Amino acid sequence: MQPQGGPNSSATPLYTSDLAQTPLPEILVKIHRYKAPGVIECRRGTELKRVFLDGGHVIFATTNQITESLGDRLMRDGRLTQEQYDESVRRMKVTQKRHGVTLVEMGLLTHEELFVFVRDQIQEILWSVFTWNSGDVSFTPGRDKNLEFVKVDIAIPEAILHGVRRMPDARALVARLGTKATVFERTNVPVEEVTLNEDEQRLLDTVDGKHALVDLVNTPPLASGENARIIYAFHALQLIAPKAHIKVQIPARQ
Repeated sequence: MQPQGGPNSSATPLYTSDLAQTPLPEILVKIHRYKAPGVIECRRGTELKRVFLDGGHVIFATTNQITESLGDRLMRDGRLTQEQYDESVRRMKVTQKRHGVTLVEMGLLTHEELFVFVRDQIQEILWSVFTWNSGDVSFTPGRDKNLEFVKVDIAIPEAILHGVRRMPDARALVARLGTKATVFERTNVPVEEVTLNEDEQRLLDTVDGKHALVDLVNTPPLASGENARIIYAFHALQLIAPKAHIKVQIPARQ
């Protein structure tokens, strides 16, 4: 799926950031406040990936990497031969139709199979950006009327939780949370638009204003790296926060 011109591609981005300074989950939380339709552009060297948002949900994603294209994936999965791939590309150039549509017209995919493959491809592009630890990110509001008919519907908080699980450097995430002795407590933010599994819910329940970060990271049954990522996700989603120290006023002696 190659990137087309994004919504309001000539417009000035509403938000820009650097992944080396601010991880993607924190950027997404800031963008999510707007709840505005738009596109997130992620650039790293020659790589360009776009994530399209609408109503606080991820609906689409594109990449300029040939190895992540639909045709290449189908060949890797053994669903297309090199000859079929070459012929589909030739027809696509003649008709100017999307590659997936061309494959359906050639009888190489059904409409149902195309939907599943493209949906999975969109999600793989989205998750791949979470593995980046450098690159430029920008958000430009607006709707793209030329998106393909296959879309996903992933709430941004859900995307953050799933994406964090794939982030490679758990130590770097923990370092953004404070020291080993930092104590966390629950906030008043409700758990919405995100589904926690049993272990994640148990970990969230452990955050009670008494346990230090080092204890939370080492809470069984999950490995410390998994816990670290999940705790970071909870913090990015503002479900937990460092416990404020209460200053006790000692009256002066008369």
